[in-house]
Amino acid sequence: MIDFDAVQKLRVQDGDLLVVPESTEQQDMEVLAEALQIMTPGCRAVIVRGPLKLLDDATMNKLGWYRA
Repeated sequence: MIDFDAVQKLRVQDGDLLVVPESTEQQDMEVLAEALQIMTPGCRAVIVRGPLKLLDDATMNKLGWYRA
């Protein structure tokens, strides 16, 4: 269920990373992704369940993630 008191206006752009609360259900994340496509066609944003950790370059390279 969406907590409407916590809703904020976002201007999501291509390449943005969106962090949703850990308690967010997969189905709700899919609905968010669909809504983003309607609001910003072609937008490729990444949606993850938080919290996030900052990874250094060496750790990212080990995981196969290379900084552009």
